Amino acid sequence: MNNPNFYPTKFVDLRTGQETFGFRAADDYDQAYNNTWDSVPEDDLEFLRQIIEDSTDEKVQSMLEFVEENENGVYIDKTYYSWDEIKHLFDSEN
Repeated sequence: MNNPNFYPTKFVDLRTGQETFGFRAADDYDQAYNNTWDSVPEDDLEFLRQIIEDSTDEKVQSMLEFVEENENGVYIDKTYYSWDEIKHLFDSEN
């Protein structure tokens, strides 16, 4: 089963030391990242909500569409969240 994985991430420019925040995303077909956030929510569901609301990347959108269309769960870091636990986040998108 193709369950997308979202990883809260702090990105560090190795030359300048500048830090940015966001996430890495991966599923069985693609990978993407976003490093444009000012901070990462501590709560996993708030983290996922921010991904849903803020992501404009086609790869991430494809992963999220797959989750919604198939009523599939996701992993946030190593924790699995079933569709029943996350579906309200997709409802608020509309």
